[in-house]
Amino acid sequence: MTLPLTSNYNPFDDMKGVILCNRCHKKMDSPVCQCGNTTGYVRFYWHGKRYNRRRDERGHTFTYQEAGRALSKLNSAMDNHDRVPFDPLFFLDTKIKERQFENQIEDYYQDKEKETKAGELSPEYFRIISGYNATYFTYFHGIDVTEINLKMLADFKRTLDILPGIKSRKNVLNSLRAFFNWLHQNGRIDKVPVFPTIKGDNSRQRRAIRSDQQHELLDLMPENVRDPFAFMMETGVRPGECCAILMQSCDPDNRVVWIERTLSGHTYRETTKENTKLPVPLNDVALEIVRRNMRGKLSLGFLFVNPINGKGFTYRALYDIWVRYTGNTVRPYEATRHSFCTQVVPLTDGYTAQRLMRHADKRSTDNYYHAFSDTLLDVVQRKNNVTELKKIKSSSEDK
Repeated sequence: MTLPLTSNYNPFDDMKGVILCNRCHKKMDSPVCQCGNTTGYVRFYWHGKRYNRRRDERGHTFTYQEAGRALSKLNSAMDNHDRVPFDPLFFLDTKIKERQFENQIEDYYQDKEKETKAGELSPEYFRIISGYNATYFTYFHGIDVTEINLKMLADFKRTLDILPGIKSRKNVLNSLRAFFNWLHQNGRIDKVPVFPTIKGDNSRQRRAIRSDQQHELLDLMPENVRDPFAFMMETGVRPGECCAILMQSCDPDNRVVWIERTLSGHTYRETTKENTKLPVPLNDVALEIVRRNMRGKLSLGFLFVNPINGKGFTYRALYDIWVRYTGNTVRPYEATRHSFCTQVVPLTDGYTAQRLMRHADKRSTDNYYHAFSDTLLDVVQRKNNVTELKKIKSSSEDK
């Protein structure tokens, strides 16, 4: 028979454990202890051992209600121990503090910093993702990573609406997902939570320009800073790779320059974005640029030297020069690598174009190709001409 509830009924009385007052250490039966204190702690037992938990997931001293919620969660875990082994240490303050987001992501960044020093990760990429913690991820600070779920992530996603670029929002969310993948791979969470998706793309459309337009932009620059841009236009190398080319990588006799390193932020990496070391062929224009810039330099010197400071160029220096003399209607990456790809694709097969771009995947090359509108028009126009020829041939045969 079910007994009626009395006014003194306490739902926590049926649980394995008790809520004790922080001041008098007596059992609390209401939000305010008989001694007048309003904070408490949870005491529970497992296999004959006594355990105390004093703080919530954010490190705050328990109120009676919060202690009750923690006790309920403890009891659920105990009752479910046949399916999931119950570990009392998991619920203690020290372990919960270890699992707080800011502590776990610090471990993650330390791991990524080691990968960066080992040359496995781009220094510029590491700089960007480590900056996300202070800029965006403070939203999760104080939260146990095992408690973060789809609802929390969806709420966080809405805070990113302040970023005008959809791609920027995707980058932040993808970085957070990579962190949770790391947590799972290292056994710190049982599973990766479901992540919300960010739809759409409002990024600026990439473009390419023709060879005559490239020459017009080069003519706007002083001759002493023109060669790095002209070289990238003729070879399709990335700006970071162009900045890092050493004299010892140049082989004008065989008409190649070996792309073996790159500049990432302010750090030179002894590898490239695709982790390959490949030669790029030099046409007549690129060969003349290389020979001109090799004169009087040692083997460990840079091929391209900034005349302002006598040191190798940085990407920022190249970008500033480009904007100063040409404006920014066409970005330097578009005027060089994107335009190079767009110009060579119609001249050869897909595999050769991929090799010239040094892409590991042909789909990357496809993303760099921007067909000119008159080229497309010429194709569809020729389609109609072929149709007309077939009609004429058919008519002549009928006669």
